[in-house]
Amino acid sequence: MSLSIGVVNIEYLHYPGALLYKFMFNLAENPNVGLEGVVSAEDDYWDGYGGFGNSFYEFQKSGLINRANGWATEENLSDSDRSDLIQGIEQLPFREAYGMEIIMLHLSV
Repeated sequence: MSLSIGVVNIEYLHYPGALLYKFMFNLAENPNVGLEGVVSAEDDYWDGYGGFGNSFYEFQKSGLINRANGWATEENLSDSDRSDLIQGIEQLPFREAYGMEIIMLHLSV
């Protein structure tokens, strides 16, 4: 067994636009949004729920894109809107760790 110690610094991002905002709102309520019927690794995110409307989730970039694609299908988004959503996710400040791109999100509703 090992212990990892990390410091969380929250950098609030500018309003990402209505589409990404709506996706993130749904993600805050359910970190598996968009995955119904989609093959996804069970360990592609870490749930560090904080309570009182605050959630901390750490996602692999590929897992977040899988969720966005599934959500886009559920929402019947146009190809253009789906592309905009994925581009918005790709512009998030992911970091390289353990050979993959990851991001920790603080979602507060």
